[in-house]
Amino acid sequence: MRKTVFVLLSVIAVVLGLTFNKFLNKPALTKEQLQQMGVVVFDTPRSFTMGELVDHNGQPFTPERFKDRWTLVYYGFTFCPDICPATLSQLNKVDKLLKEQSPELAKKMQYVMVTVDPRRDTPEKLKGYVPHFNNDFIGVTGEITQIYNLATQMNVPFTPVVDPEDEFYLVDHGANLAIVNPQGDYSGFIRPAMNNESMVLAFKGLVE
Repeated sequence: MRKTVFVLLSVIAVVLGLTFNKFLNKPALTKEQLQQMGVVVFDTPRSFTMGELVDHNGQPFTPERFKDRWTLVYYGFTFCPDICPATLSQLNKVDKLLKEQSPELAKKMQYVMVTVDPRRDTPEKLKGYVPHFNNDFIGVTGEITQIYNLATQMNVPFTPVVDPEDEFYLVDHGANLAIVNPQGDYSGFIRPAMNNESMVLAFKGLVE
């Protein structure tokens, strides 16, 4: 009787152990689930090239700045009346949520805004704008051809304004957030209109 009970308990312990292990190792979200949320992850990340760019402190922004962290790249401009400030405000809220819920994950993330209007968005202009939303956010600028090249490789369309008729012009641009993995490759994108909690959940699924 004792042997039978012992064997049964052993079997139950093994089954529970396997179930628990399976639960722990189950990915937070599948690629299909991420896609339904508006996050597209490529099966094969894509390499890209960069020209000479600088951050809002006037320091070179090189490919090495993408290494060892997940990066969300947003293309916008400081004179943007609505979408750009709304997106940066949301990313700030998402960053705060991540720091509260998953401090370790928050350390693996960084946020970059590449201007699509370098004519007006000098490093000084970006320095007075991007950190206003979050001190850790990075603003990037450079020659329009270099920026257009980079945006094209990340599938973010925009219409460069080279010879504007007045100083109050706007720049048409896509609103996707490009995802760069810790190896420095373009690995997918996030479509706009995700709420904050969903974005945090998506980040967890992406990293795991």
